[in-house]
Parts: sequence; C-alpha cells; structure tokens
Amino acid sequence: MTRIDKISQLHRKAEEKSAKRLRKKEELATAAIGVLKQLGYARTSLRDIAKASGLSVGTLHYYFEDKVDLIGFCVQRYKSAFLDEMGAILNGPAEGEVLARNLVRGLAHSILRNAETHRLWYDFRSQAMFDPAFREVVADIEDAVIEVVSRLLDRLGQTGADVMPAYFLLDGAFRYYLQRHLAGDSTAAATFEQAIADVLVRLAPTLPRQGACSLQAS
Repeated sequence: MTRIDKISQLHRKAEEKSAKRLRKKEELATAAIGVLKQLGYARTSLRDIAKASGLSVGTLHYYFEDKVDLIGFCVQRYKSAFLDEMGAILNGPAEGEVLARNLVRGLAHSILRNAETHRLWYDFRSQAMFDPAFREVVADIEDAVIEVVSRLLDRLGQTGADVMPAYFLLDGAFRYYLQRHLAGDSTAAATFEQAIADVLVRLAPTLPRQGACSLQAS
C-alpha cells in the first residue's frame, strides 16, 4: 500500500466515523424531541432525555457538551425539516395568489402535524432572551425563516420590498393560532389559513420598499 493509499484509507475511516457519530446524534435528537415537546425546555433534564434514549447521562455527554448543545441541535434539526417543506412549496410551479395561499396552507398543516415541536421552538426562542448560549442558534434559525419570507415576496413580484412587516405578520399570526390550537381550539389552523392568506395576498403589493420613508411630505 502506497503512502497516498494509506492517507486515503485514513480519510475514509475518518469520514465514516464522523457520519456514524452524526447518525447517533440524530437518533438521540429524535428521542430528545419526544421528551422536550411534551415537557418543554425548563422541565426537561438530561436525565429525562437519557431515560427516553435508553442511555446513560454520561453517554449523552459524549455526543453533546450539555443540555444547551443538545437542545440547540434538536431545534436546528426540526427547523431544517420545516424550512425544507416551505422551500419545496416556494420552488413549485404556482405563482401569485395561488403561491401565497399554498404557503399559508402549508403553515396551517404544520400547526396540525407538528404543534408540540413548534411550541418547543417558541420556548427555545424565549429562552434566548435570558441565556446568551441560545442566541446564536436562534438567530441562525430566525434568519433562515426570514429568508423564506423574502423568497415568497420575490415570487410575488415584490423584489426589494422590506421583508420584516411580512415576517412579523406570519410569525405573530402563526404563534397566536398555534397557541389556540394547543389550547384545544379545533378551528385554529383553518382560521389561520383563511385569515392570513387573505391578508398576505392584499398586503404583498403594498409592502414598503427598503429605505423608503413611510411618511410623505405634504
């Protein structure tokens, strides 16, 4: 075996080890999310997660530095899947009003399918206001969500519009109707879909441009 062959073999082994470690972390994250979305961040300990995973706390520490590291990984993993779903809608053939309604319908369906996991995101985001350890992960995820809204505006012909009003609308409404759904309102997701799609369709053409003053000189 030549020196180059040995180096290549070591490189392959390192990649296999890294991939195996990532798969194990993802397995642990799946078990952790099951506990977290029921108990929430504050009420969940590493011991709870270890018990659900069938592992020791020491083994969890082998894969994750601490509870913050583990939960950050969990939330990033779930949000990536959610953003992929929304991205697939934006990459579809629909345009204009149909596209806006398709995206809002996707958000409404996500309330029905993944309410507890979305609740974990809002819990995690709130913790970032108190714990600096959460802020980088939350900022990265929130930037990715804002980018989805920006892509929506581009597809609606609003390239250059200020994305933040649309983001505030969607995020605030999503959280409100999610909370109603979790409280037992069986109509919350449908109400969100109907109300927000109508508002978004009307709002998109009139969103302010970046740098534009909202007050006109008399």
